[in-house]
Amino acid sequence: MFRHDPGHSAFSPVAPRHDPALVWTFRTEGEVWSSPAIGPDSTVYFGSTDGRVYAVDGHTGKPRWTFQTFSGVWAGPAIGRDGTVYATSIDHHLYAIRDGVLAWSVMTGNCSFSSPTIGPDGTIFLGSNDRKLYAVGADGKVRMALATNGGIASSPALAPDGTLLVGTDRNRVLIVAPSGKLIREVPVGGPVRGSVVVTARGDLLVPSEDGALYAFDPSGIPLWKTPRTISINSSPALGQSLIFYGATDRAVHSVDLQGRERWVFKTGGPVTSSPALSADGTVWIGSEDGKLYAIGPDGTLVWSFATQGAINSSPAIGPLGEVAVGSRDGRVYLFR
Repeated sequence: MFRHDPGHSAFSPVAPRHDPALVWTFRTEGEVWSSPAIGPDSTVYFGSTDGRVYAVDGHTGKPRWTFQTFSGVWAGPAIGRDGTVYATSIDHHLYAIRDGVLAWSVMTGNCSFSSPTIGPDGTIFLGSNDRKLYAVGADGKVRMALATNGGIASSPALAPDGTLLVGTDRNRVLIVAPSGKLIREVPVGGPVRGSVVVTARGDLLVPSEDGALYAFDPSGIPLWKTPRTISINSSPALGQSLIFYGATDRAVHSVDLQGRERWVFKTGGPVTSSPALSADGTVWIGSEDGKLYAIGPDGTLVWSFATQGAINSSPAIGPLGEVAVGSRDGRVYLFR
């Protein structure tokens, strides 16, 4: 799923090569803002603004199936344990797709840019611009439609105890009990469109469009925040001792677990892509300068590749060490 796991750590147990080769590109009829999800058999799933969800063979680059929605698919899909693919569209629907065929769909009250998150019991969580947070069972039945104070583009995150965390465009982080009851609204300085990350001890890392990264304890008490950049839409990635995120100041930032800056890596464009972190500590992230970067844990450039369009998509790391990312040139690129 988006950010690898329900807690959105973005950490992969696999370490790709530091000089991966381009294996294939796949062209869609729109731009690819969607972040790919890679299945256990290396199939790559993603959406496009052409309104389709794609499943592409990770080895050959050939399509396995496509599924047509009624509008653009901007968010990354999620893959259930049984292979069902869950995807949101700005046509106001969540779709469950099995082998390219619609299993069921759920309509929300507005468009959704939120990537679905799948809980341990198979429940699918997503937000919508109708100002509601949804929980949908694997059978397609809506279990929760919690009214919130703002639209939700953020992808919901799950703490180990089942608590649900999600940001809104009204400068709030919602802490929701497993029962669906709102526990607390935590204020931050700007809209939260990136995803909350849950640390191993349950602390919350929150990116905000006011340019600061915030940390709260599990109950929502502030711990620290970073000095402000221009804006942060990138979801942070959590390493053992460092946190990584992109910002619209054309840079990738690294801070320690107390929010102290460790390094800043400059790119040629705003960074709204969210980083993926490989097992060896390498940070994989795109930039609106059109490049996919691999950055070492010390902040030095390891490798880069230039696509023909801006990259807002967040890279995914697959089981064989492949790295997939979408570009606004309409293509998905796979490296191995």
